[in-house]
Amino acid sequence: VVVQNPSYDATTDEVLLLAALIQCEAGGEKYEGQVAVGAVVLNRVRSSRFPNTLSEVIYQSGQFTPAATGKLASVLSRGASQACYDAARDVFAGANTIGDRLFFHAGGGSGLTIGNQTFY
Repeated sequence: VVVQNPSYDATTDEVLLLAALIQCEAGGEKYEGQVAVGAVVLNRVRSSRFPNTLSEVIYQSGQFTPAATGKLASVLSRGASQACYDAARDVFAGANTIGDRLFFHAGGGSGLTIGNQTFY
């Protein structure tokens, strides 16, 4: 089920950045899981518990491993897949498959599991 959240007026650079993060974190997942990862990022931007810009949320220390390892920079330099761009654009338009969840990890556990990831 896709829930509509308020849209977010994203810049081109923000769409590219979110698409690249989605590629890193959920590139092999189905569309619903890709949207879920993007929704986590936007949920954090909207949350008082995290920084209030997309870039600050993604690059916040200790949060998204690909931002720290250089994998995100590599995907940004070559471009994310079309599927990840589509998911990023849809997230900015309000698509959300995870409600107000702020975290995810690979594998099962307590929370909402989509594909190979659990959102909580």
